[in-house]
Amino acid sequence: MDANTIVAPVACHNVGCHNVGCNKRSALHQSPSTPLRFSPQTLAAVALLIAASTAQAQTPPVGCTINQYGRVANGATLWATTDQGIPPAQLPPFETNCMINQFAYNNFLYLVGDDGAGHPRFMSMAAWYNLFPSKGVPVWPGSYTPLDGVQLNKVINQAQAGDSFALLDVASQITAYDIRVNKPFFDYVNTNKLYLQANMNAAAKAFNANSYTGGVFFPPTSISDKSVGAMEIKTSWRSFGSISNRLCPSDIMHCEVDDESKVWGLAGLHLVQKTNTHGEFVWASFEHTANAPDCNIAGGNPLARMPGDPTKPGSSINVNKNYSNGLQQSGWNYFNFVNYLQQGGDGKSCVYPTQKGTNKALCNTWPGSAPNWKRVDVCRTDVLASPSKSCVALNTQHPNSQDIACLNSSVVSNAPSGLAAKWKYYKLIGMEWLINGNTEGGGFGQGCFTYTGFSNCPNFKNPGSESAGPPNYTRAGSTTMANTTMETWMQNGMYLVNPGDPSKVTSARDCFGCHEPQTVAFPPSKTGAGFNEGDMSHLFSRIGQ
Repeated sequence: MDANTIVAPVACHNVGCHNVGCNKRSALHQSPSTPLRFSPQTLAAVALLIAASTAQAQTPPVGCTINQYGRVANGATLWATTDQGIPPAQLPPFETNCMINQFAYNNFLYLVGDDGAGHPRFMSMAAWYNLFPSKGVPVWPGSYTPLDGVQLNKVINQAQAGDSFALLDVASQITAYDIRVNKPFFDYVNTNKLYLQANMNAAAKAFNANSYTGGVFFPPTSISDKSVGAMEIKTSWRSFGSISNRLCPSDIMHCEVDDESKVWGLAGLHLVQKTNTHGEFVWASFEHTANAPDCNIAGGNPLARMPGDPTKPGSSINVNKNYSNGLQQSGWNYFNFVNYLQQGGDGKSCVYPTQKGTNKALCNTWPGSAPNWKRVDVCRTDVLASPSKSCVALNTQHPNSQDIACLNSSVVSNAPSGLAAKWKYYKLIGMEWLINGNTEGGGFGQGCFTYTGFSNCPNFKNPGSESAGPPNYTRAGSTTMANTTMETWMQNGMYLVNPGDPSKVTSARDCFGCHEPQTVAFPPSKTGAGFNEGDMSHLFSRIGQ
């Protein structure tokens, strides 16, 4: 074959490029022994046509990016289903981690987007105390609702879930938590009057009688229902004191003023959403990039005096820059680099409590107990890879942490024009879901289901398949996910022994280790606060009447 024989690549129209034909080449010829011959002018024209055709063809982006699968996760609309916006020709044969990551990130960008009045949209959702009033009926706010200073200063809203520890920032101020729900979540509770303990008790009884038909099951409960499902958002807030102090760095952090003129900086956000193929909800978590450094070397957020600036590689940011009492010497929300060095840190990594740990722990240490909580330096045990090493082909075997790091970088580089610059300093740190083999989706919305660690589906009777029993699913995504501001001491690898009682240990737990597809009701009593759960949500424990 000579220089005038055209060899053209076979076109690949599958966005994931899984077809074997993607790597083949074919010669245009009349027969094996008679290659086509053209003049140099014709060859030049054909080359231009091939180049144009190649440019027009959709070349799949490398790695998990904002525009993978032929859609753009830019928060322009709220996605109700995980496959929303994907052209049929580019829909993967089954859901992938990247697909769910995109779904979560798009909805994060939508919810933090401006509501038209200068506030993020999620601040117009109903706060838990609107949903579960101490008397009367729930009232949907319908518009921006500021943080409630009285609520944020209550012990129940300063305790982390699971271990009830309190987290103090570098200024030794207690972190507070706010929980809000969307209209489908609110309407379901309101319509079924589940803001009353008596009705929650009845729902738990119905669940025990038949865990397929009875109990709490938020919408959607059918795979054919593609409307926006129930959503719950939990946020963590760092206290910056009085508005007159001007301490919150509003250019790189979202700052809210509560109804008592106190300022809070958004440190973390859990976004939990039910869809038509995910009755277990999709669990995603976001954090401010300056919350805490990686505990170990080689992560994407290395331990240093100042956290790196994701918008300007090689530069740094300082969330304490408005302080003048020495805190400005370290740029993190929950890690004081100066104190860490004084305690013997080597400037590269930070030892944390593990079951087999022998070295002295400097991070994620014992926080004390109420009311004498102690400030501790926090680091992330599960590191996200560096973006420069994370954008790999999706059809290769790799951990979800790489997809997340790649997507975070892609969002920063391709952020929607209307997005305030401060939101570029927040990142997805994990996403967890359930999967049934290679089928789409996790547990469907109606009925109980099981997975490793949970099997409590009493009297499961699905009409037509009573003998099959409840479906069983497997964890997928970031199966060791923990937010450093909400599950500080339950991160992967943690083994924190209570110094006052060595038999009590706090260790790692994932989302599905705490939240389960059951309806239970244990009303408050003289000996305890009680506990309610319905369709994965612990919010029912806040029923006030």
